[in-house]
Amino acid sequence: MNAPSQAETVLLVDDTPSSLGMLSDALEEAGFTVLVAQSGRKAIEIAARVIPNAILMDAIMPELDGFETSKRLKALEDLRDVPVLFMTGLSETEHIVRGLESGGVDYVTKPVNPDELIARLRVHISNARNSRSAHVALDASGRYLMSVDLSGALCWATPQASALLGTGTAEDAAAAGQLPEAAVDWLRHYLLPQGKAAQKEEDIVARIKGRELRFTYAGNISAGEHLLRVSDVSDSVPSEILKDAFDLTEREAEVLIWIANGKSNKEIASILDMSPRTVNKHLDRIFGKLGVENRTSAAVVSLRRILEG
Repeated sequence: MNAPSQAETVLLVDDTPSSLGMLSDALEEAGFTVLVAQSGRKAIEIAARVIPNAILMDAIMPELDGFETSKRLKALEDLRDVPVLFMTGLSETEHIVRGLESGGVDYVTKPVNPDELIARLRVHISNARNSRSAHVALDASGRYLMSVDLSGALCWATPQASALLGTGTAEDAAAAGQLPEAAVDWLRHYLLPQGKAAQKEEDIVARIKGRELRFTYAGNISAGEHLLRVSDVSDSVPSEILKDAFDLTEREAEVLIWIANGKSNKEIASILDMSPRTVNKHLDRIFGKLGVENRTSAAVVSLRRILEG
């Protein structure tokens, strides 16, 4: 069994000494560093000082139960991406749902099988690491991107998207609540194989805080976290101007914007995460819709239309 790196620390929260002893031994034998808390308040105190890679949380504890403890931990910025796995003898659907709603990513029923628990821990720690890396990269990209779960709850947003959503910061965006119901329905339908095949446009327009915003599906960051591009329909952003003026798709408008900015096909492919061959296919359709024969003419036509507003 491969041991995790020394940096992988697990915070174990349980009010039962026997459970703490058994699980601590198993985790340490597997190579994890283990922090122990016998109450929810102690867990919050420890996590505020040392950020763990994952948290194993007993759901039923006196005074402050695991569900409320998880909510309070998730309210701390540095712990937002730390996976919480609940451990409990309760297996009814309502308890499982409550655990997920309070920020948990998994639910393990007692008596806990240590080997199964450790395997799940490794998967969730790896997913969390990939998710954080994706967030950092996207934050630096200058794009209007946000992520949501399948319930439509905002998980994260780039600074640019946060400003557009009117939330101010990425942390405020995560606390802003749900996407509009119509957008949630669209997302769920789009992700179904038959829905995806039937959907010609990969976007929807919905209202948030009095603004008409366009949401476009852009992929997924990790299991249960879906990436969306967001734009303000009311603003005359260049891509929207070109899309409306020349009957372009969202992707065609994006390609044309970068053509107007002097980017090569290879550079556009890298920026928009597509192959150069796909860029060429988009260009063929763009030239036809603009009535031009080359990229220079396409750039001139598009810039003139953008300047006209």
